[in-house]
Amino acid sequence: MYFVDLVLLSSKRPNTFTLTRNLLTHTIFVHPFDLIRFSNHFLGGRIIMDPYAMILFHFEEELESNCNSIPPDVLDFLQTSLTETKLQNKFGKPMVWIGIYIAIASLFCILPMLADLLHGLKHKKLWFPCKYFTLNAASLTVIAIAMKLPVDLNNSMPNNVDQAAKLGSLAFMCTMMANLLPSLATMDSKELLTNIIALGVLVITLVVNVCIQIRTGVVSNNHDGPYYTYVSYKNWLIALIYAAMLFVLLVIHTCSALMIITSKKIVESKYKARRETALVDLELQQPGRETVEKLKQHVSNHWIMAGTGSPQFMAVCSATTSASGVICFSSTALHVVIMLYTRPYMKLYGSDYKWSVLMILITQFTGVILGTIAPLLRCFASLSFEVSIKWIWNHIRVFKVEGYCTQKLSDWKYDSVPLKLSSRRCKIVFQYLKVLILSLSIGIQKTVMVACKMIALIPIFFVIGVMCCFHCWKSLKVLMSIASYNVSVETPSQLQRNKNLSQYVLQLQDDIELAERTLKGILKSVTNLIQRAEKQQPNNLIKLLGESSGFEGVGKYDLHQVSEQMYVDCWSLPVVTLTAIAISLPNIQKKHDS
Repeated sequence: MYFVDLVLLSSKRPNTFTLTRNLLTHTIFVHPFDLIRFSNHFLGGRIIMDPYAMILFHFEEELESNCNSIPPDVLDFLQTSLTETKLQNKFGKPMVWIGIYIAIASLFCILPMLADLLHGLKHKKLWFPCKYFTLNAASLTVIAIAMKLPVDLNNSMPNNVDQAAKLGSLAFMCTMMANLLPSLATMDSKELLTNIIALGVLVITLVVNVCIQIRTGVVSNNHDGPYYTYVSYKNWLIALIYAAMLFVLLVIHTCSALMIITSKKIVESKYKARRETALVDLELQQPGRETVEKLKQHVSNHWIMAGTGSPQFMAVCSATTSASGVICFSSTALHVVIMLYTRPYMKLYGSDYKWSVLMILITQFTGVILGTIAPLLRCFASLSFEVSIKWIWNHIRVFKVEGYCTQKLSDWKYDSVPLKLSSRRCKIVFQYLKVLILSLSIGIQKTVMVACKMIALIPIFFVIGVMCCFHCWKSLKVLMSIASYNVSVETPSQLQRNKNLSQYVLQLQDDIELAERTLKGILKSVTNLIQRAEKQQPNNLIKLLGESSGFEGVGKYDLHQVSEQMYVDCWSLPVVTLTAIAISLPNIQKKHDS
């Protein structure tokens, strides 16, 4: 037998007391939600009940046996409530499968993030480029499915696991946005525009729905309410924090997109200049026919330009990526605290999702933990450059905003927009509004960049502290003669080679030098690539090259020497030609043998 205590908190109708007294004089066992409807309908108050008693009470026989003594109004209301409860239970049966669907969608978001993490570790790229988990229509669709819980306005989430799962989805969204940020550097202007708009619609919808749920009580704004007796943390405050983090991450993505458009053009112009220098230097050093050493040097030079001029590497080393990593780590830490509070009540779920909500919670919590590793390590990507006083000072000057951060907005501000307006006054008004809006946007862009630089100081100061401790410990060991150190001295030829290679490094700021260990890592990767190619030699292609007179024409056929308006895709012609030759060689060999 389960008893539910009905407590009258407020009374606004004249017949409330009479109805309550008549109802309480009879022992009738009803469903808790039916009493809630009764309280809201007749009493205007609330019901305090035991949240563990989530069992559907079958009281049709009780109503039939006591129908003569129960007032007709109360009897009709209870019968109506019973019918509505049965319908809700019938309509809520598919919610379990929807919960499984959400968990599977979350898993499809976790796997690409894990693949990017393993890819970066395998290739020793600790700035973890986005190869599998990128921002596109497919990923946004899967993310929207995984965010079903936070945008669900109607379904009640009465217990601890339900509330933790809803808040955990917000933390999962913060983690995914932090992982997606470097992928913006691989897009052109049109792709950036469409993907940022789509991401903005999703995030703004998410934030607005969360605020609505806080107002309506679906996300608890009262830790001692009827449903949330055992909740030991303020859900509404945590939900607001997550909503603020999501909005800040959206602003960071937008500002990064504007910055990437200009910075890619700067790096591309530097690449053209370095490329011409590489060709001239190589011809001066070793004139005449191509040799193996000359080819290796040529490949190394271009490999360094490709590695350091990578748009994703450029984006990862920016302050916006560091700031997003710090925000991602903060959201993860907050979610871990929530899980610690929720752990003793893992069997408390009372929503229509039933046991599937626990599946969603565990899956997305796993994604939050695994997805935080890459954004957190990207905060230290700036260590790829030489750590010096100049490097530290450049990071401390947070109020200095580089010109390429606002260059695109400035170009839009001073560009004229062709409008077919007959009125000269309308043109003046439109131009004035355009300048005003873009001036405000430039101010916002600078403010965001300054804020990101301030947030990025957190990992910078951590690195400085660790380096100071390391140097102090190293000096102490030398003084105490605990160990002897063999200092490796590079030969003059090695120093000259490193100096020659450093001129092919591409970066936005010329006053910061790439760290020597980073340069050695890039050279080691291209050396390993050449060694693997030597072990797996394409015999047919080697035979073709041996009988040919050379491929100088491929190198001379360059996109920069052809009008882009006439031949937009002409750069791909050499690649397609060589690929077609390589594919056709085995077939030619078979016909020749036959």
